[in-house]
Amino acid sequence: MKKIILLFVAAIGISTSFVSCSKDDDASLEGKWEISQEGGIINDTEILTDYVNECSTKKDYFEFFSNGTLAQHFFYSDCEEDVYTTTYTRSGKTITIGAGEFSSTATIMKLSGSTLKVKYEDESFPDSFGVSVFKRVSE
Repeated sequence: MKKIILLFVAAIGISTSFVSCSKDDDASLEGKWEISQEGGIINDTEILTDYVNECSTKKDYFEFFSNGTLAQHFFYSDCEEDVYTTTYTRSGKTITIGAGEFSSTATIMKLSGSTLKVKYEDESFPDSFGVSVFKRVSE
């Protein structure tokens, strides 16, 4: 499953334009977001399962900073942490991760004070979309 989430940063895919509630437009992406669910959209049907953290005491999360930096924190079964850092930009409903030929995009389906839900092209879901749901972590 980590491979799918890593694809979010490494190769989220090519975004397409989708409509969501305009009230979500003003919510901030900045902050810590714990991975909550993952899955995909197949034949217009969304299939999500709870994200399973490998470490029993720590949860994987993404952190978006105001300077355009994104840090992904993953904890493996021994609870050792790996952090992957890259850049991001947001334009409306599109999040672009990385730069140049190593960039990828996702479309924000929902962004509120507590939930971030994105979809992206994912080779695990041919002709469909991968979906990841994140819950905001309170500091």
